[in-house]
Amino acid sequence: MGKNQRHKKDLKADKAKVKLKQTKTKFLPKGLNVTKTEFKIKPIVLPEQLKQKGPDEILSRRKLNIKDLLSRIKHYNENMRYSACEELSDMIKIHTQEIIEQHLAQISLAVSGLMQDKERKVRKAAVKAIKTILEHISEEFLNPFFNYFSTNLRCSMTNIDWNIQEDSLQFLDCFINHQSKLIVKNSEKLLPDFLSLISKMRNDSEIGRTLTLNLGSKMTSVSWKIKVLSRLHDILNIILHVNKQENENRQEKVIESSIGYKGGLFKSNFNQVLDNCNFDIFGISKIADNGVHGINRHIKTLIPLLYETWLEVVPEQKGHKSTSESYILSEEMAALLTCITKTLHLLYCYVKTVHNEEINLNTVFMSTEGQKFLNHLLGNVPYGHSGLGGKKWKALGITQWNNDPKCVHENLLICFLYLTLHVNCTQRNFKKQASLIDNYLTKVLLQKYFLKEDNCECLLELFTESLVHNPRKWFQSGVDLQATLEHSITLYDGNKIANEQQRLKCFHILSSFINNERFNRNPSYQRWLRNLPNEFNKKRIAEPMIGAMLRLSQRNCREFQGALLEKLPSVLENLNSIQVTFTSNSVLNNEDVALRTLAAIFYYLPYTKDQNVVLKQFLDNSQSKFKTSLKQVLDLR
Repeated sequence: MGKNQRHKKDLKADKAKVKLKQTKTKFLPKGLNVTKTEFKIKPIVLPEQLKQKGPDEILSRRKLNIKDLLSRIKHYNENMRYSACEELSDMIKIHTQEIIEQHLAQISLAVSGLMQDKERKVRKAAVKAIKTILEHISEEFLNPFFNYFSTNLRCSMTNIDWNIQEDSLQFLDCFINHQSKLIVKNSEKLLPDFLSLISKMRNDSEIGRTLTLNLGSKMTSVSWKIKVLSRLHDILNIILHVNKQENENRQEKVIESSIGYKGGLFKSNFNQVLDNCNFDIFGISKIADNGVHGINRHIKTLIPLLYETWLEVVPEQKGHKSTSESYILSEEMAALLTCITKTLHLLYCYVKTVHNEEINLNTVFMSTEGQKFLNHLLGNVPYGHSGLGGKKWKALGITQWNNDPKCVHENLLICFLYLTLHVNCTQRNFKKQASLIDNYLTKVLLQKYFLKEDNCECLLELFTESLVHNPRKWFQSGVDLQATLEHSITLYDGNKIANEQQRLKCFHILSSFINNERFNRNPSYQRWLRNLPNEFNKKRIAEPMIGAMLRLSQRNCREFQGALLEKLPSVLENLNSIQVTFTSNSVLNNEDVALRTLAAIFYYLPYTKDQNVVLKQFLDNSQSKFKTSLKQVLDLR
């Protein structure tokens, strides 16, 4: 191809291209084509940190005030948030009063928001800050701002991030360890989100729950459930404690009147109505419908949830285990058994205090699943476990673990709950199960060492329910009350109770049977009555025990009076120097009154001539305070 042809081809290709129109240059009209020399400036603003601090202003160790620290808590850098939270904790310890008066609302909002921080380091600092706040600031000042903490705590429990869910228990522990009443006031809101850590709602329209699995966790499913259930136990314990305090405060105080008193008569506790007002004027929380406490709405879901949790660990078996063999559990299973049995006992104590048609022992415990649960628990008694894992569970943050290889307390709680609930809520006879429980109680009481305080308390609670409150109903249900009575005597005489208060409680249980023909003819009980005067030969005697022995003497208990007269010389000699001790159950903490009560025991005794001579010799020779009280009492005969 020649050059001309190539040139023509290039021209043709250029003409084929899309031509873009060029705009004509527009020039400014005359008068506007002038260079502008104007310019804008911005004022220089010094940050708060660079300003001169006032001489009376509260500063941290790095010379930062409260506003600076609160702004740094919201900083994008995790180290800034961490250091600001730590410095804020230090300032709360030193300048508590100033912070309460000026910055408590802002601090509560900022620190509570760190519960949902992405960084574990910052969340740990927030836990320390909340502990410091609870230690140095009373609930009276925190109450208006607790909604900040509860809202962020609930959000952290339902957070998508599994690590934040785990750390939410540490934030909850801050309030549990301080026995905070604020948890009770917010239990209606807190409990559903708390239970969502291990379960979910079956349906949106129902309250029932089913267990869930957290596959993203590094710990086992059982360990996680133990951590959650141990906190549930602590929450119920706080609720019971607060309810007990409120009931005690409601009791009217008796004001002793005096003839010469002058002054205004008025009731001084009218202001308590406002202080204890549970109504939320500002709409932060809802008022419970029909006067039902918030937690009552979720009580019925706990028993099926605990049953399902236990079935995952110990499934039901068709064959029956020998009653003499222990069901050996692993460390995790034993810790879970401890959580479940203690939680069941607290639920039982709580439901007894609720006066509601929907919430009672029958509706909560004796449903179909509830009866299956109790039968399943009792079917494997006695439980035991293979090793001690206290250090391991403490490292995992679990507050309830089992350090008793024989699981005595857990077995006793199961026996107590099974017997009490079936006697009070059913009409059927369960002699077979009662015999199994009786054999286990005999085995426990034959042990040579002291029983632990919680084990003794459980036994005393069982004896009180069966022997004192309604023995006829227990007898009709197939329970051998004579064997139960002998167990209580063995507990008292066998010196298995180390706690003096529990020993007095056992004494009062036994001394209340003097007019019960079903019990007072028991040979073991009559032997116990004859041994009672030995208490007068000890160095000390409790004031409540003196009152109980006076009632025995007033009712002419032959066994007690006869044994006391036989030991009259040694008893009178020891009463010269005996020391009366007072307990929390003592009515009057007055030694003179206690000695007069002690002397009144001898007023009702049928003396012989020889015994009258012994009395006269004692009154002539003794110089003690008891001698004066005894002489005054005997002069009235």
